[in-house]
Amino acid sequence: PAKIVKLASEYEVAVGQSVYLHCQAEGNPKPTYAWNPCESVCHESTLNIPGVVSDGIYLCKVTNGLGSDTKHTSV
Repeated sequence: PAKIVKLASEYEVAVGQSVYLHCQAEGNPKPTYAWNPCESVCHESTLNIPGVVSDGIYLCKVTNGLGSDTKHTSV
């Protein structure tokens, strides 16, 4: 099954700055990614937030034909 092996539990960034959230997963077949919330490119392992407006929680979900895994991180 798909399994998230690396996602920081928290990212510290000042309001207005950009941040990249990186979710690393393993699985065979290769897992697909989905971020929530997401406003642009949502199906890559890295989510770019171009200008942080406020703090929030972001979910990374990985899925393949054998299962899925979800973890969250705070910004």
